[in-house]
Amino acid sequence: MKKSAFISDLIFTFFLTGVFFLCLFRYLGSSMVLALLFAALCGCIAVIGVGILGQNKRKRLRLKHSEETQKEKLLAHLSLLSDAQKTSFFQVVLSHSSPVQRFSSLRLTGEKELYFLRIRFSPVTADEIASISRVKTSKEKILLCNCIEEEAKALCETLNIRIWTGNEVYAHVKEADALPQKYLGEPTPKDKRKLRLRLCFAKSNSRRFLVGGCLILLTSLITPFPYYYLIFGSALLIVALFIRIFGYTG
Repeated sequence: MKKSAFISDLIFTFFLTGVFFLCLFRYLGSSMVLALLFAALCGCIAVIGVGILGQNKRKRLRLKHSEETQKEKLLAHLSLLSDAQKTSFFQVVLSHSSPVQRFSSLRLTGEKELYFLRIRFSPVTADEIASISRVKTSKEKILLCNCIEEEAKALCETLNIRIWTGNEVYAHVKEADALPQKYLGEPTPKDKRKLRLRLCFAKSNSRRFLVGGCLILLTSLITPFPYYYLIFGSALLIVALFIRIFGYTG
């Protein structure tokens, strides 16, 4: 929820509640002054209640967005690891609940489970599920993947192969307190500075500076203090020209 929308909701709540109680108190015979005071008080109480609920909602949304971002970074990080690194990583993660041993590359075995690691950018196919089904074992087969094709998912249900996709993988890694300190593929502070610089000095921004500069210069025609507007309006036009010539494209 945007802050402007949140404030708008509070104002709406105040006037809706205030008008309702103003009419109610007047109907009950209160004077206009008392009715206004009580209506304003009721409006403030309603605003406080809505404000508390709204803040809690915003906090939950921020937390949800933060966890979703962290999950996506984790899955990208795991997809960039080598097969040996993935095997070692999940051996530590899955051993958090019960002992797990390395069975082969991208395969781990526990007391009652056999894990197949397919964390990568491309989805798991039905042919791969068929290959997993041919592995002879009495243990429950569990597939860990980032994403899976619908046909492959249906085949897993037929063959009793349990699937752990991104949400389950993230939950187990978080529960084992094994989230990486630094994620592979994440921009470094230097890269982030370059990205912000490219965004600020993109050629497409020249139009915004141009429009802003023109509006300020036009304002100088109707204000008793034109020099301030002339200086800053001219500065914005110079910046617009500079970005248009030397700015980043794309």
